[in-house]
Amino acid sequence: MKNEIKKINPVLRYFYVIISMFRTNIRDYGMYIALTIVFLIFAIMTNGLFLGPINFTNLLNQTAYVAVLAVGMTLVIVTRQIDLSVGYLGAFLGAYVVVSVENLHGSIPLALFSALLITVFVGIFKGFFVAKIKVPSFVITLAGMFIFKGFLMLMTNNRTIPTSNEFFNKIGVGYLSTAKIGGLDMITFIMGILIVILIVVSSILKRRKNRKLGIENESKQIYITKTLFVIFVLLFIAFNLASYRGVSYLLLITLVVMLVYFFFTTKTTLGRRIYAVGGNPEAAELSGIKVTTIIIIVFISMGILALISGVMYASYVQNTSPNHGPFWELYAIAATFIGGASASGGIGKIVNSVIGAVVIMSLKNGMALAGFDSNIEPIVLGSVLLMAVVFDIYTRNIRPVDLVGMYYAKRKYAEEYTKAKQNLKEAKQKLASAKKTDEPLIEYEYELTNAKSQYSRIKNKIRSSNEEDYQDMIKV
Repeated sequence: MKNEIKKINPVLRYFYVIISMFRTNIRDYGMYIALTIVFLIFAIMTNGLFLGPINFTNLLNQTAYVAVLAVGMTLVIVTRQIDLSVGYLGAFLGAYVVVSVENLHGSIPLALFSALLITVFVGIFKGFFVAKIKVPSFVITLAGMFIFKGFLMLMTNNRTIPTSNEFFNKIGVGYLSTAKIGGLDMITFIMGILIVILIVVSSILKRRKNRKLGIENESKQIYITKTLFVIFVLLFIAFNLASYRGVSYLLLITLVVMLVYFFFTTKTTLGRRIYAVGGNPEAAELSGIKVTTIIIIVFISMGILALISGVMYASYVQNTSPNHGPFWELYAIAATFIGGASASGGIGKIVNSVIGAVVIMSLKNGMALAGFDSNIEPIVLGSVLLMAVVFDIYTRNIRPVDLVGMYYAKRKYAEEYTKAKQNLKEAKQKLASAKKTDEPLIEYEYELTNAKSQYSRIKNKIRSSNEEDYQDMIKV
C-alpha cells in the first residue's frame, strides 16, 4: 500500500517515548536531572567520597532544616507572596526553646508550646498586614527579618549557648537504631524495602483503578522506567544510610513534614484552595474562597515550620547563637524555585522543593569536599538560582510532544515537507534578488508569506502528531 509506513524499531521507540515524557514534563523532572548531574560531578571529583555512606548521611542531615523551610516557603510562593523573615524567625524560636530549657530550666513541652504560640501570633500578624492592610509581603517580612534578628541577639545575650538536654542531643545527633547485622542497620534497610513495596503496590492499584474508571494510564514503557528508577534510588539511599548509622531523627522529622504537607496540598480542600488563590486571587474570592484567611494560614504554616527548622538546626550544631539565621530564607527560596515553583504563583510541589533543598546543600557540601575556594560558593549558588528562574520562564508554556508520532509523521509527509522547505528557500532567494533590482517587491513578499505559511503548517502538523494517528498505516 502507498500509505504504509514501516514500523519503528522497538528500542528506538522506547527511547523516543522516554524522551517525550521528559520533554513534556520537563518542569517536574528538571530538578531531578539537575540533582543527578550534581551528584555525578561531585562523585567523580571526590573519587566517590561524595556519595559514600558517611558523607551522604551527613548531607541529608545538613539539608534537613533547609528542606523544612522550603516546604513552608512553597506555599508562600504559591500564593504569590514571599517571606524574608523566616531565617531569623527560625533562629530566634530555636534560641527561645534552648534558652528556656538550658538557662531557665523550663520543660521541653512548655518551651515548645510557648514558642508555638509566638509563631502563630507572628503568622497572624504578617498574614493580616499582607492580606488585609495590603502591605507588600516583601516589606512586612523584611521588617520582620530585622526585628527577629534583634530578638535573637537579646535572647542569646550575644553569646553562644550550648545545648546539653537529651531532647536536643537526640534530635541533633540521634539515630533510630545503632544495631547492625553484617555491617548494615537492618531497621533502616527493612524500612527502605517496605517503602519500595508500598510504592510499587500503590502504583499498580492506581493503574487498575484508572483502568476501571476509564482514565488513561501512562504507557507501560514510562511506568516501568519510572518504577525501576524509583526502586534503584530508594534502595541506594537505604543501603547508604544503613551502611553508616541508619535514619537520623533529623531525616525522620523532614520526611514526616514532607509527607504531611504532601497529603495536605494534594488531598485536602484547604490545600487545593491555597493553589486556587495563587492561580487567580480575584477568581478565588469570587468563588467564595476567603483569600485573607488563606494568606494568614499560609504565614502561620511558614512560622510553624520555621520553629521546627530552628530547633532542628540548634540541635544539629548543639548550640544556639546570634550568628544563626543568615541566608536561611534565601536557601529556602532558592530551593523552592529550583524545585519548579513559579514566581507568578499557583505552581509548586512539596516534594520538588525538598529535592531543590538537596540540590542547594549538595552544591555546598560537594564544593567543600572537592576543595573549592569558599568564595566561589555564593557565585555558583546564585548562578544556579538564576538558571532555575530562566528555566521556569522557558518551560512555562511548553507543549506536549510525541516523538514516536513525529517519527511516523515525518515519513508520511516527507515529500510535502521537502517541497515546502524548498519553496520557502526559493521564495527567499527570489525576494533577495528582487531587492537588488528596481522590480516591485510586493509579489515576491506575497510569495514568501505563502511559502512560510505552508512550511509552518506542515511543521505544526508533524509537531502535533501522535502515534495513535498512524496505527492503520504501520507496516509490521
